[in-house]
Amino acid sequence: MISPQTRQTLAGIGLAVCIILAVLASLPGWIAGVYAGAAAWLAGVLLWADVPRRIRVQSGILLLVGVLGMGAGVVGVGPGTAIRVGDLPWQDAIAINAKLIAMLAAVSFLRLITAPPDPSVARVPTGRRSLAATLAGVHLFGAVVNLSTVFIMARRMSSEDRLSRQQYVALVRGFGTAAFWSPFFAAMAAALTYAPGARLPALLAFGLPLALLSLLLTYRDVSRLGAEDFRGYPLNVSSLWLPALLAALILAAHGWRADLSILGLIALLAPSVTVVTLAVRRRSVVNEVTVHFRRGLPAMKGELVLFLSAGVMATGLTVLMAVTELSLPMQDFGGREAALLLAALVAAAIVGVHPVIGVAAAAPLVAPLNPDPSLLASVFLAAWGIGVSASPLSAMNLAIQGSYGIRPGEVLKWNLPFAVATLLIAAAMLLAHPAG
Repeated sequence: MISPQTRQTLAGIGLAVCIILAVLASLPGWIAGVYAGAAAWLAGVLLWADVPRRIRVQSGILLLVGVLGMGAGVVGVGPGTAIRVGDLPWQDAIAINAKLIAMLAAVSFLRLITAPPDPSVARVPTGRRSLAATLAGVHLFGAVVNLSTVFIMARRMSSEDRLSRQQYVALVRGFGTAAFWSPFFAAMAAALTYAPGARLPALLAFGLPLALLSLLLTYRDVSRLGAEDFRGYPLNVSSLWLPALLAALILAAHGWRADLSILGLIALLAPSVTVVTLAVRRRSVVNEVTVHFRRGLPAMKGELVLFLSAGVMATGLTVLMAVTELSLPMQDFGGREAALLLAALVAAAIVGVHPVIGVAAAAPLVAPLNPDPSLLASVFLAAWGIGVSASPLSAMNLAIQGSYGIRPGEVLKWNLPFAVATLLIAAAMLLAHPAG
């Protein structure tokens, strides 16, 4: 019987192998992505027992839908031609989310060298200046370090394990809107995976203005609630060198070779920059990386299992669509259709459907319409950011509710008007999209 500690260590090693193999799979003609997928699946199996029951249930449903979809392909349900068992796209089911998972695992290494500034040594302004600094801090640091930023800042900002409504709104929305554009978010990884061919410059051109408008909307909302005594978190501009460096490297590499995978670039650069920075700072590279293998990488168990299952579901739905020749009641996919899909995905996210499930289900449904990849990916990014912020059942909101005594009804009440306003802004941008 393998001990939990051993299982987690082996799973961490499996995810590290997944990163390496995903980078190699991103290079034309090197290896197939199924090998990286197999390493991720090994880690998922090892960590299955540690995953919360709610996520196991969701993942089980996704796996069932995917298997039934591929089974329908073998039987030949509908007017389409049946698929032979040997021709089932099982490799796609294993590999489809491998690069996405590898990118998330790679980005987790950045936590070793990046953290919000320590408020004990930084002056914390109050009032609207504090609000602006907190919004900028959680947005920019969260764009790289991801969800841990919210919990670090919330812990320092809370008083007797309580967050004010203003503090909660600033943290949750400031972080969630980073999903609109950050290359280091699961949202971007999913968008690039399920809308292959999407161009990063086009996604940034859509996501950055949407994020800015959403932050301004949040600043206005919090100010109306009363921000005179708002005590937030300091922003140290000098510590933003890492996001700037990584963004510059990724854009430079993508500009040099547009055919290079963005996910592969991030999977390569994030651990590499981490190791170099640890060495320059004269910290123990081997020790810190080893601890991350044992603890940091296995900590993404929930996302890992969910994303693996979503890949199986997406593959099954693709097979089902092919053999049944089902199609949506529309002829093409332009700005109007993009706005309708966005509204549907946001509604699903608010009632508890994880964004990756919505994205994985939507992609095969709209694929027969030959959507512009950048337009479709923009829909996925907008839906992810809005849904994460507004849904009382998102992982971020569930964690904050449990830690700071905020009720689900309050989450929905405080964020639903913001979600509707941001949805309308995003819909208008999709209608004006060059591919719309």
